[in-house]
Amino acid sequence: MEIIHRIQEILSTGLAFVVYLAIPAFIIIRAIRKKKLPNNQYTPLDDILDGKVRDPEEENDGKRMN
Repeated sequence: MEIIHRIQEILSTGLAFVVYLAIPAFIIIRAIRKKKLPNNQYTPLDDILDGKVRDPEEENDGKRMN
């Protein structure tokens, strides 16, 4: 009976290691390798200047002039 109890302790310790240490470490390492971390220099103005988003102020100015 003690052998079964010891095996359960080892398995629960291994599971805790995987859940709390291995999985987060894997995610962080993968994100760093692929360089998918967000850039701190990004602003919404970048999208407006690249033409991805229209500037609402310019749209309103154009409607007022007509």
